Amino acid sequence: MQRTPRTLLIALALATACMTAEAQDNGRWALCAAPLLEPVAGNAEMRASGRAPVRITADSARITGSPPVYEFSGDVMLSRADQTFEGEHLQYDTGAGEIQTQGEIQLRESGWLIAGARARYLLDPERGRFDGVREYRIAAAHMQGSAEQIIREGPTFTRYKGVTLSTCLPGNEFWTLSASRASIDTESRQGRAHHAILSVGRLPVFYTPYLQFPVGNERLTGFLAPTIGQSKRNGTTVALPWYWNIAPNYDATVTPTSYWKRGLMMDSEFRYLEEAFAGEISGSYLPHDDRFGQDRWAINQDHKLHVGNSLRGRLVQQRTSDTEFSDDFGDEFDYRSAAFLESYAELSWARNGWLASLDAQSWQRVDVEPDAPSAPYARRPRVQVGYSPFQRFGPLELDIASEWTDFYSRERDREQGVEYHFSPKIGLPLRGPAYFFEPSIAWQYTGYELENPQATDATPRVSVPIYEADARIFLERPKTAFSGVYQTLEPRIFYRNVPDRGQDSLPDFSTTSAPTNLSRLFRTTAFDIERTEQVTVGVTTRYIDSDTGREFLSASAGQTFYLHEDASRDRSDYITALRMSLPGGYSADIDYNWNPENSGDRQLRTLLRWRGDDDEAINLGLRRRKQDGEVTLYDGEISFALSLRPGLRIFAGMTEDLQNDRNRNEFVGLEQGGCCHAWRIVMADELQRNADDGTSVDREYMLELELRGLGGIGDRIRPFLRDEIDGYDPGR
Repeated sequence: MQRTPRTLLIALALATACMTAEAQDNGRWALCAAPLLEPVAGNAEMRASGRAPVRITADSARITGSPPVYEFSGDVMLSRADQTFEGEHLQYDTGAGEIQTQGEIQLRESGWLIAGARARYLLDPERGRFDGVREYRIAAAHMQGSAEQIIREGPTFTRYKGVTLSTCLPGNEFWTLSASRASIDTESRQGRAHHAILSVGRLPVFYTPYLQFPVGNERLTGFLAPTIGQSKRNGTTVALPWYWNIAPNYDATVTPTSYWKRGLMMDSEFRYLEEAFAGEISGSYLPHDDRFGQDRWAINQDHKLHVGNSLRGRLVQQRTSDTEFSDDFGDEFDYRSAAFLESYAELSWARNGWLASLDAQSWQRVDVEPDAPSAPYARRPRVQVGYSPFQRFGPLELDIASEWTDFYSRERDREQGVEYHFSPKIGLPLRGPAYFFEPSIAWQYTGYELENPQATDATPRVSVPIYEADARIFLERPKTAFSGVYQTLEPRIFYRNVPDRGQDSLPDFSTTSAPTNLSRLFRTTAFDIERTEQVTVGVTTRYIDSDTGREFLSASAGQTFYLHEDASRDRSDYITALRMSLPGGYSADIDYNWNPENSGDRQLRTLLRWRGDDDEAINLGLRRRKQDGEVTLYDGEISFALSLRPGLRIFAGMTEDLQNDRNRNEFVGLEQGGCCHAWRIVMADELQRNADDGTSVDREYMLELELRGLGGIGDRIRPFLRDEIDGYDPGR
């Protein structure tokens, strides 16, 4: 009995593989051919008004009755506004406004074409019947097919009998849907079919008694494409999303997912958009995981408040039931670079130069590595008040900042408590087209009320002056070795002096790390009063296209020199960066830092890219870090998406731990697509850490089939590729 819900879910997923509702924009299924119907002359609004005159041409005509009934023969064309009837024999009753035909007849108007064996049609109510329809086309949904009978009940609603439909090009149908009867409403953009059979090529593959599908790109309540996968960790996985189009600015998705080795998980997502607030909330719940032995859950929500020009707010929450949730069900959050999940709430107000904010923050550890760092301090809460008037006091600028924060840690023996600051600052900014110079002086008062103080004083306080000066120059050379390219030279120097007032013994609740790029080298942390006297120097040069402003090359280098006598080192690491953007789609980023006082400390990051047409991409990356001569990181990365021929694409990627000679992860896949379909298959391996600190490889297979305009199976490969291959967007 325990397996029954999962078995039913798999059966239901397979049975509804084509009963999908397209909740996303059909723009991602951009058709690769010309429109089914070219625009026609005439005004559709004039036809709808009933005032459009009727014009008829034919080889011969006969008039009978009163009001007159016209019978036309030979190349008959009846037209009004944008609507045209063409055939060999046509009878037009002027009193009833009715058309009857014998023999082939074609109706053509904006967005529509119907060609059949005979027709009876009322012009003004735009109602009628077409029999023996050999071809119809609907431009709004790129649909075409044939029907035994089409009954039009108005300009937007049509019923079909014995119908076939496809979004493929006529004569090249990869898939076709046949139904005993159907209806299409172009106003609500919805279609329904009864007793439908889906065929791929000429092979029938699926039957359903009822099918609802979108016409165009409208959101539609109903089942979405099921996802089917296979992995060692979870076994066969089947997810069947149900989408609820609540309102134009509200929607929700509920997704029961069967993990064959674990149980049935319920995933849900709700999104909303209002004038003053917007957000989304998603959650997952798995009662009694068969492998884990406990209930599993996760929640991820993000809400934003925006009232006028002054009030802002945000609430973010990320939580899981256990630290292994990310390894087992990694879709809920992006854990690849996060050791902790952050949750916070903030409310801020700004007006006339005043700023006030209140926020709180907490962390959850998700990295179970034995050498993982301690969690950052949580804030419960933090209050900030500042004043930075828009009007300058003569040549001077004034800035006043204050902050009160209660720092908290779950590690009860850690030093923690309240920290508060008050810091007024006066600057003298001097700016010109080619220079910037700003000397400033600030005074900062900092105090604490501590628990578990490391020193004897639980309430230390200090008052410190801060002296700074920032200077930049912008130089240009209009002529270079490259035609149409000019060069800039941008030297910068920054001086900072914080004298010794005993602040070195104060607690440090911050989580800042050493600068790794040039911009951080010149940026100071808020309320930082670490004793120092330092000079930071740097220079950047750029090569820029004179006509377009495109930056072809940027090279930067910088370093900080520490001038006070008891500094732990005389100077910082050399920090260098190179950015290139070259013709032909080539680009490169290279960052290299090294310690001039310890040749064993070095850090290198390189990324080479190529971008081609049709979302082709190649990425090559290398990261290497040495500390005290020991290599602590040495990874190589490659990923690409390439077209083998039109309609056939291969993609692959790999991250290699070069130090330990093992793959961290790798994937390979293939995509074949046409104007109305696409299928993708991917095999992915990921290195997993076991509970006993061992490792194993988890292999997963993913399959995705798109029947464009109808639905498909699977919706995981495209977001997977978007994350793994930089610059590749298969949904664009």
